[in-house]
Amino acid sequence: MSKVALVIIYNHRYDKNIELLEQIYKNRFSNIYHLIPFYNGIRPNVIPVYDSSYYFQGYVAQGLKSYFREEYEHYFFVADDMILNPLVNETNYTQHLKLNPQTSFIPSLVNFHGIKVYWPRTNEAYHYNVNVRGVEARNELPAYEAALQRFEKFGLSIKPLRFSQVWQIPKTRKALMKMLYRDTFLPLRFIAHKLMGKKYHLTYPLTGSYADIFVVSGATIKQFCHYCGAFAATRLFVESAIPTALVLSAEEIVTEADLQLQGRPLWTPEDFTILDKYDNNIEHLLRDFPEGYLYLHPIKLSKWNKKS
Repeated sequence: MSKVALVIIYNHRYDKNIELLEQIYKNRFSNIYHLIPFYNGIRPNVIPVYDSSYYFQGYVAQGLKSYFREEYEHYFFVADDMILNPLVNETNYTQHLKLNPQTSFIPSLVNFHGIKVYWPRTNEAYHYNVNVRGVEARNELPAYEAALQRFEKFGLSIKPLRFSQVWQIPKTRKALMKMLYRDTFLPLRFIAHKLMGKKYHLTYPLTGSYADIFVVSGATIKQFCHYCGAFAATRLFVESAIPTALVLSAEEIVTEADLQLQGRPLWTPEDFTILDKYDNNIEHLLRDFPEGYLYLHPIKLSKWNKKS
C-alpha cells in the first residue's frame, strides 16, 4: 500500500484540469487529492477550499481533514501548473528527494537579510504583523524566541534588513518624481530613512522559498497545517508562510541543494525556450522530459495539446 499522498494545489478553479492531471499522475501515485477553490462538484478526491491564492497555505490547512490518513508517511504537494519529472513516483520519491519518514522537503530556505537585491517577498516579510484585527493568532504560533531557536536548528538567522532590501529605490529622476506624485508618504519615509541609514527589523522570524512544490512528513503535517492556517488568517504571503511553517514544525528538512534533480522555474522568454521542441504536446513532454530536472513550472495545461 502506498504511503504517500499526492496533493495538487490549484490557485484558481480550473475543473477541466482535474481529469488531465489524474491521467498524468494516476500510474505514478495511488493516492491523489485536488485542492480547488470553490469546487462544488461530486468527485470524492477533490476538496473545496476557500481563500485567496496569495495565501494558498490556507488551502493546505483547510483540506487536512479530507486528505489526512494515519498510514501516509508523506504528503507531496505540487501546483496544478507544475509538471513533476515522470521518473518520480510513489515507490522512488524518497530516493530522489532523500527523505525518511521524519524528513520534509522544500526547494530552499533563505535568510531575507542575505538577499542582496530588492525582492518583493522581503518587503512583505517586513510588513507582516501577526496582530490582525479580528484574528487571534499570536498564541497559535511559537513565541519569538522559541521561533528563533527553530530557525537556528536549520542554520537560519534573523538580522536587520537594509533600506534597499525593503524598498525598491527608483533608478531615475523621472521614476522618483512619479513616485512622489503617486504617494507622498512613502517618498518622505524613503528620503528620511535613506539619510538616516535605518535598520529594519522583522516583527516575527520568517524565511522564504519557492512554494509550488513541497513535501511534508506525516509526523509533521498536523502542526505544519496549524501554522499554515495561522499564517493564512494573518495574510502572510505563501512564499514566506509555507517555508516558515515548515521550519517551525519539521524535525528534518531537505532542500534542492541536497539533491541531484533540480527544479526549473520558467520566468523569462528565454527560460521557456526549453519547451519549444515539444510543440505544446503534453505527451511529448512526458516522454522526453528534460534530463536533470525535478519539475518544470509553470506549464499552463490549457495551452497544451492533450492528445498523442
